Amino acid sequence: MTDVNDFFSEYSDFILSVTADVSKSDDLFEQRFKMLSEKLNGRFSRMDNSIAGLAGEAGEVADMWKKIKFHNLEYNDETREKLIKELGDICWYLFSVADVLDISIEEVIRRNIEKLKARHAHGFSPEYMKKTVLKKED
Repeated sequence: MTDVNDFFSEYSDFILSVTADVSKSDDLFEQRFKMLSEKLNGRFSRMDNSIAGLAGEAGEVADMWKKIKFHNLEYNDETREKLIKELGDICWYLFSVADVLDISIEEVIRRNIEKLKARHAHGFSPEYMKKTVLKKED
């Protein structure tokens, strides 16, 4: 059996070997930040906040649904109202991201429809899902 300290040392080395250089260096990140900020017309902070907020709010919706499904939280008017508020927060952050990127929500929805029509030309297919989900690398 491998020594635990050796195991974690090897794992740490492995993690560093598969991590992008910009993720390991504040200097490289600063260069990347400046380039992205310029491309976003000085709105990097707004984009960063909006992406983090979008992920956080989606997590809140998922956590509430988990509690309803598995922890016996009752689905009632109160929990429904909470979900509505959290979905509203998701919309707020989604619109903020789209605004930073100068993309209309109409364009986002139109492109999503095109993508889904191409993926599911004959409607939803469990076979397609099996084929694509099992192909994806985690």
